[in-house]
Amino acid sequence: MKFIDRMILFINLGFVLALIIAYISPGIDPELTWSVSFFGLFYPVLLIINVLFVVFWIFKNARYALLSLISILIGWNQIQNFIGFHSQKIEHDDNSIAVMTYNISNAAYGYDKVKAQREIKKEAFIEFLQKYKDIDVFCIQEVGDYAHDILKKTFPEHHMHYRKKGAVILSRYPIVDKGEIDFGTITNSCLWADIRINKEVIRFYSYHLQSNQISKDADNFVINPELDQTQAWYDIKGMLRKYRNRHLQRSRQVEKIATHLQKSKYRNILAGDLNDPPQSYTYRVLSKYGKDAFRERGMGIGTTYAGRIPLLRIDYIFVDNTMQVATCEIIKDNFSDHYAVISSIELKQDK
Repeated sequence: MKFIDRMILFINLGFVLALIIAYISPGIDPELTWSVSFFGLFYPVLLIINVLFVVFWIFKNARYALLSLISILIGWNQIQNFIGFHSQKIEHDDNSIAVMTYNISNAAYGYDKVKAQREIKKEAFIEFLQKYKDIDVFCIQEVGDYAHDILKKTFPEHHMHYRKKGAVILSRYPIVDKGEIDFGTITNSCLWADIRINKEVIRFYSYHLQSNQISKDADNFVINPELDQTQAWYDIKGMLRKYRNRHLQRSRQVEKIATHLQKSKYRNILAGDLNDPPQSYTYRVLSKYGKDAFRERGMGIGTTYAGRIPLLRIDYIFVDNTMQVATCEIIKDNFSDHYAVISSIELKQDK
């Protein structure tokens, strides 16, 4: 084998190992080691690179294509977290509801410092939201005063649960009880509401876990690729430190939600911004309590974040295991750095 081919094979082995680590990262508590979660964060990129290696070796030396091919097939279950292969159900049960989760970034994309432009952008955002006025339950995140006023204007007939900490639950059905799981932060929170739908009470959670807060740092690398080496390493270490601290925070936050769920006497639907991909500890914790709507009925690539880090799916609807998911759709809009996720859910008991 030529030297260059040996080097490519060695690099290929490295990406195969990285993909395997991404597979196991959800099962490792960040308190034990946080670094493996980084592989889960970049799982889609690692998957694509291994696919490219398969294609390369097929034309160069087919037997080496088995390295990446086998590693991809081993993680087939993980691929379904990233790419949906399902059709939507045409027939819906009469006893069904539509649920939307949407991180609206405090409607920042519908705001402008110039008042005249602000009114134009605000009305455009309201017009977009009104397309979904028939949604039964909204779980919305990153809501400040500006976004709160927009929501009240757009959905005046909906019941609202809001604690001025970012998360909101809007419902066409009456809310019979409500509360908060306090994370001890200003912007991150989890609200819950018991909502009477026909003859049943269902508990909804709208959650927004701690952000990595590294998007601006990532943008700086893209905008300023010629940073000197010392500054670049300093920035990289800062990003890793932020990621570690925020990842540990999310892990503790999701455990608080899990503890609260264990005490719920109702069937539950959880919808919100997890700020973590499916290949994560936080996703594994919540997925124990319900079906991932995208895995059940999603079609295509499941990206829900429009930031610099590519191909991230961090917004989810988890549906009680006794319910059926009829549809799941990701709305690719331009009014937030997140995309809305909508799911039609059949409430009849799943036999």
